[in-house]
Order: sequence, then structure tokens, then C-alpha cells
Amino acid sequence: MKMFKFSLQKVLDVRCMIEDAKAIEMKKSQAEILLNKQALSKTQCEKDGIIAKGKAGSEPGRITLQSLYNRSDYVDQLTSKITDQGDMVEKSEERAEEKRLSLVEASKHKNAIEKLKEHHEEKFRKKLNQDVSKIENEVAARINTRKTEQ
Repeated sequence: MKMFKFSLQKVLDVRCMIEDAKAIEMKKSQAEILLNKQALSKTQCEKDGIIAKGKAGSEPGRITLQSLYNRSDYVDQLTSKITDQGDMVEKSEERAEEKRLSLVEASKHKNAIEKLKEHHEEKFRKKLNQDVSKIENEVAARINTRKTEQ
């Protein structure tokens, strides 16, 4: 009996590999977003801690103008770093969205080939069933003609 052979199987295999590669890229970009968000959160917590420490007056009676200036400068640096990290998070999210769209597009291409394969396989099965029925009918007809001849 004949086996089904899809003529575009190599194309389907390539499309599957492309989809898998794009899925890996998307996972990496999501991991990058997570790392950037964690760094942002850590910096924000550090800033909040410095501000809270300043409000609590960690050195009562010993606060100097220089220490206030240093603390203020450090908070400004942290604020700038938070802004930069926020921009990095946004850019990472934009890249992740682009990769997601690319993955969706690759999936559409793969699914189109898979549907074509299913359609061809269905046609093959129908043709095979017709051929089997035709052979069975011929065999039955030959058996009937032999019985009538005897």
C-alpha cells in the first residue's frame, strides 16, 4: 500500500525550525525584560532606602552640610539611573513585542503549510479508499462471475 508523502515536508520542517527559533528569541527578550525590571526595582529600593534614612536622621545632631550634599547628589544619581533603567525596560518591551509579532507571523506561515499538508493527506486518504473500494468491487465481481460460470 502506498504511503503518504508530502512534497512540501522540507518547507514545513524549515518553517517549524524558524518558529522554534523565534520562540527562543522571544523567551530571551522576556528574560531581558525581567532582568531590567529587577535592576530597576533594586535601584528604586536603594533610592527609597537612602531617602528614608535621611528622613529618619541616622546621625542625629551630626548632620553636616557635606553629608547632606553627598546624600542629595547620590539620590540625584539614583534618580538618573532609575530613569535610564526605565527607558531600558521600555526598549526591552518594544523589542519583545516585535519578537512576539515575528513569532506570530512565523506561526501563521507554519500553520498555512500544515493546513495544506492536512488537505493533501485527506485527498490521499480519499483516493486510497476509492482505490481499495474499486479493487474490492473487482474482486467481488470476479468471484461472482466464477460462481456463475461453475
